[in-house]
Amino acid sequence: MGSTICLNRMRRMLEISMILGLVLLFTAPGWSREESPAGTGQSRPDRVVPTGSVKISGNHQFPGHLNGDQGKVSVSHSRVDASYSRYTLSWQTSWYSWQDKHALPFGDARTDPWNDLHSLSLLVDQRGRLSSRWSYFVQGAIRSGFEKQISRSLGIAANGGVIYGWDEDWSLGLGGYIGLAPTSRFGFSSTFAMVGPFVQYRHPGATGFSARLGFPQSELRYTFNPVWSTWLGVGINSGTYRLADNNTVMPRGYVRAKTYTSGIYLDVTPTPSLTIRFGPTYNFGRRLDFYDSGGDKRRGYDLKAVPGLEAGVNWTF
Repeated sequence: MGSTICLNRMRRMLEISMILGLVLLFTAPGWSREESPAGTGQSRPDRVVPTGSVKISGNHQFPGHLNGDQGKVSVSHSRVDASYSRYTLSWQTSWYSWQDKHALPFGDARTDPWNDLHSLSLLVDQRGRLSSRWSYFVQGAIRSGFEKQISRSLGIAANGGVIYGWDEDWSLGLGGYIGLAPTSRFGFSSTFAMVGPFVQYRHPGATGFSARLGFPQSELRYTFNPVWSTWLGVGINSGTYRLADNNTVMPRGYVRAKTYTSGIYLDVTPTPSLTIRFGPTYNFGRRLDFYDSGGDKRRGYDLKAVPGLEAGVNWTF
């Protein structure tokens, strides 16, 4: 009993400290990173300018079985990101289409375990120069992921680090990440452009080859000219969602969905402020983990790899 009270107090103190950190980010000078012409989210730490953008993206994962052929599901995602200065507001909806429900290892074998999951997040991104070679970045986010009810769905996260510009082409980065959610597993996503260590060769907008090796995203790009570029990318996305009160899988519980995605993309930039992206994807390492209303993990299931498609439009101003 005493240990539980102590743990709850420590958790509350951590929540307060992270919220204070987000407040400090909100009151800092308002500058944001310069996006590459391709809108990849890879930044040039040596240049910070006031900027805004609206990005609309979507992807579809074709039907795939749970391991052991225990039912089948396809997933479609749509996302809108609106950014100005250092703030980004994001809304995402994921639609699930279930098949062979009688064979699923969860749910009531008659109805869909869920139809759609939603997330709303606010990201604050602060970065600047420390010297001619060193720069820093700090990001904080508040996120709510839910099926129907928003209560007990809030998560907060922060990450930060330093970037060293080795020369005009090479840069190295090192960062750290901390998150807090009802399951103690705040789902990260591509919203966090730089979470762990990374190495970057040239800016993505430079003509010719450029590359980035890091976590949670890596890419190898070839830019033909300011209009056309193609690239190979791989990354991981995950999210934690609060399930509905009457959910048949885990009432008032949580599901954590994780996917690794690789793809070959074509970026078309007809004007400096507009980029259109599309390409086929391969989605692997897919997994669903379920947690009870107290945040304790109960069970998890792997899903087979499936092909997919992705497209998006990014407008900067």
